Amino acid sequence: MPSSSGRVPLIAALLLALAAALTVALVPAGLALDRRVDDVLRRTAIEDLGRAPMILDDRNAARAEALSMHAQSVAGADGLAEAIVAGRTEEAIATATATAAMYDEEPVLVGPDGSRIVGPEVPAGALDEVRRGGTPVLYVFDDGMPRTLALAPLDAESGWMGAAGTSSPMDATLATTLAALARADVTMIGADGSLIASTLDPDSVSAPELVTAVVEGRSNPVSEQVSEVVTDRGPTWVAVSPVAGAGTVVFSRSVDEELAALPGVRRSALIAGLLTLVLALGVGLVVAGSLARPVRGLAAASARLAEGDFAAPVPVSTIDEVDRLGRSFESMRTSLQARIAELADANEALEDRQERLHSLQAELIRQDRLASSARMAAELAHEIRNPVANVRNCLEVVRRGLPADSEGLSFADMAIDELLRMHELAEQLLDLNRPVSAEIGDCDPADVARNVATLAAMGDETVAVDVHAPTDSLRVPMPPDALKQILFNLVDNAREAAGDEEPVEIRIEGGDQTVTLDVADRGPGIDPAIAARLFDPFFTTKDAVTGVGLGLFVAEGLARRYGGHMSAASRPDPPGAVFRVVLPLARTST
Repeated sequence: MPSSSGRVPLIAALLLALAAALTVALVPAGLALDRRVDDVLRRTAIEDLGRAPMILDDRNAARAEALSMHAQSVAGADGLAEAIVAGRTEEAIATATATAAMYDEEPVLVGPDGSRIVGPEVPAGALDEVRRGGTPVLYVFDDGMPRTLALAPLDAESGWMGAAGTSSPMDATLATTLAALARADVTMIGADGSLIASTLDPDSVSAPELVTAVVEGRSNPVSEQVSEVVTDRGPTWVAVSPVAGAGTVVFSRSVDEELAALPGVRRSALIAGLLTLVLALGVGLVVAGSLARPVRGLAAASARLAEGDFAAPVPVSTIDEVDRLGRSFESMRTSLQARIAELADANEALEDRQERLHSLQAELIRQDRLASSARMAAELAHEIRNPVANVRNCLEVVRRGLPADSEGLSFADMAIDELLRMHELAEQLLDLNRPVSAEIGDCDPADVARNVATLAAMGDETVAVDVHAPTDSLRVPMPPDALKQILFNLVDNAREAAGDEEPVEIRIEGGDQTVTLDVADRGPGIDPAIAARLFDPFFTTKDAVTGVGLGLFVAEGLARRYGGHMSAASRPDPPGAVFRVVLPLARTST
């Protein structure tokens, strides 16, 4: 908007100039584009329609040879010539009809005197050509229908005995075929000017009206092959192809349908022009703003500096005077900005050190709690073992004094069993918290596995433990007793899961850096709902009498203690569970 002094702001002036320039440029370009698209659509459609009569000629030429062969086949039919010589007309007609039906065509028979026996009337010129041994293919108009006619002389030893051949109507089927080939509507007009067939849509162009216009010659040439016919429903381009002696084939395309895309193109061009104008005005607004922004930015930075804000940005301009003013302003506050940046860096470093200190303190507290829990568990387990052993010894003495069939003996046995479980629990807790010796030694996992299999079979002859190990000796950095405890636990769990009658497999495989031990059973497998909790302490799927949930926890702890790990999964074939122990390969001493 103009200011009170009559001056126009720079941004407004630039936008007005840009809008005027774009309007002057886009309107002529749009009109030229519209004319160009209209010309291209018209020329393409007219040229394409002009080739339609050639398509009809090519089809007729390609089909003429086939029709000649059909005519020769009918003329050479067994018994046809003899029937005509003997005057057995009905027999001759039946033979010709059966042969022509093989080609889905109708028979044509001409007697020795040139008279028609069956089929359309044959022109005299065509009969003369047949008498000379030819096989003409021609087009005739017979009984209100244009037809294709092919003739051949009858195969008779006594000379000329007439002619035979086939005919087929040029009807709606042919019109549909030609419409598909030429990609245009087809209207067939008889030799008498009647409408034979048409593929025109009644809602676009009336076929009788088009026939009348073509017959009366009411058309305006638009090219050498195409002319334009104006009907009550709009202009139509037509290409006329006469079929000598039979009628005319008219190929047509509605001008409105061919140019139907033009309004859409115009709308698209208009929308594109408007979008271009809007986009250009937007870009112009940005550019104009970028020219005026440095001065406003310098004024704002000066005001904020006066208020004590030293972080206001100083804009950069392509205008030399404005740029020099900005650089002068920037040099005045350089030292102060540097001091502020140094202070900010120092504060950031202090915050980082404080954060790391808090993290280290939290880690130390957590480690201290874990160590305290481990020491307390070890001390508690150590203190529990002795009283448990003492109570068990006392119960053993009491048990020996009880009668064999007394109820007290049963209770004493139950108490002794529970004390054994408490002792075993304490031992397992101690195993997890005993320090690893620097000289832990190593063992051959295959020897330990075979030992476990032998001991399991000695305890229960129904238990079958199969060990599969490589022939090469493998060593793992773990005491044999620790590995034996792990395998005993896994074998015992496998036997309980699958039953005593099912075999248990221990498979050992060596890698580049690790040794893998798989203990597989043929039980029900592992429920996915509990797979993540298998190695948690005091988690068990057994009842309270047979398990406390420390077996797998202790085994997994022993594996981790010596640098390995454990995992469990189900297997589909054969079904069951697989517990895998992965241990590092022991380094050979030199």
